[in-house]
Amino acid sequence: MKSLILSMLLLLSLNAGMNNNNEEELKEKIKAMSIEKFARTLANKTASAVPIKIDAITTVTKVVALENSVSYFKSIDLNHEIMKGKWENKSEYFKTVMFDQDSKIVCRVDFLNHMIVNKGLVLKYYYTDTEHRPLFSYTVNKQDCLELEN
Repeated sequence: MKSLILSMLLLLSLNAGMNNNNEEELKEKIKAMSIEKFARTLANKTASAVPIKIDAITTVTKVVALENSVSYFKSIDLNHEIMKGKWENKSEYFKTVMFDQDSKIVCRVDFLNHMIVNKGLVLKYYYTDTEHRPLFSYTVNKQDCLELEN
């Protein structure tokens, strides 16, 4: 996910017509975007790289934006050898771990934190198995990022 964020910064710098690689200037331009434009840009740039293999069992399969939110659809391969026999007993544990990872990643990136806390960006995560059966979902919003700051 971090590499996706960095690639978005690079693509936005190219699209913004910047002549230098001033990362701070780029971050300020991103922060100045409307929330709807930012959500669409983030979703479109990420969706252009789908499917994105996150690890041995997790793949981002779809990304869409709607108003002030970006929805990430991810599949988990429950048939992978590291998952065999674990999902049935630890599904709540996996949801907690995934929420913890996703929220820490996005809330600790300066410009994403700004968009979530100050502009109301909401990131939605939907997990399915490889047969598209729903497993769990959650959102990362302002309250989640504020709790991580404390």
